[in-house]
Amino acid sequence: MDRDMFISAVISEFRYDNRSVSHPEKCICYREGLPCHDMENLNCFLCYCPYYDTEKEEGGCLRDSPDGKWHDSEKLPKGRIWDCSDCDYPHREETVRAYLEAYFAQAAF
Repeated sequence: MDRDMFISAVISEFRYDNRSVSHPEKCICYREGLPCHDMENLNCFLCYCPYYDTEKEEGGCLRDSPDGKWHDSEKLPKGRIWDCSDCDYPHREETVRAYLEAYFAQAAF
């Protein structure tokens, strides 16, 4: 299988509609039939966004998404935490394709 076919297969496999049927045990959203984002062609491959800044205790967005927001609370160690729940960027099929193409370009697939 060539790289483009492999990427297309991954994108297809990780579509919410497919994963919720083939692997309902993998996510509570699959089991409950409630996608975490209200969008067409929701893709779950990048469920945990690779652009979430894990280097900072309070998090952040490495691509400065306008859809994220800070939650402030004095209960948090840094007084705030980054919330990207309104961002659908990592769940778009074109984002998954670009991410995988960049990954495989470095990995000599």
